[in-house]
Amino acid sequence: MDAVRDFLKVRGVADPKVRITRILRIDLDGDGEEEVLVNATNYFTDEKSNDSSAAPFPEAPIHAPQSGNYSIVILRRVVDGNVRTELVAGEVYAKPNESVAPNVYDLAAVLDLNGDGKLEVIVHSFYYEGGETTIYRCGPKKAEAVLSVACGA
Repeated sequence: MDAVRDFLKVRGVADPKVRITRILRIDLDGDGEEEVLVNATNYFTDEKSNDSSAAPFPEAPIHAPQSGNYSIVILRRVVDGNVRTELVAGEVYAKPNESVAPNVYDLAAVLDLNGDGKLEVIVHSFYYEGGETTIYRCGPKKAEAVLSVACGA
């Protein structure tokens, strides 16, 4: 939870309400060292943001994102002896934003899709009128999208 909280604080969320939906420890690049993928989403209304029994929305919210809302997939790994946290996919709203339809990002799978012995990360994202599936390659410096398909308005 601290890693997600710190990630959100760096992006301007003063008091993050952390909601982790999935954590995977897996050796993505075949080097014998496990990386950690963390999926976290919080699109709660103000009334539910402090309610620990509230569950994340099963569908994308139709309201504009509020301050502190987010949906992210982050990667934590050791680079040159230091733990680094990087965004694979997602959105963070430090301030309300009436001009966007927020997306929910879901860590769907981790598979070796191209047979190179390294695992790709598959992320589904969706909003109230569409969705997208993106495949990410987690290179030594950053995660990058290599293939994406989307449908919606």
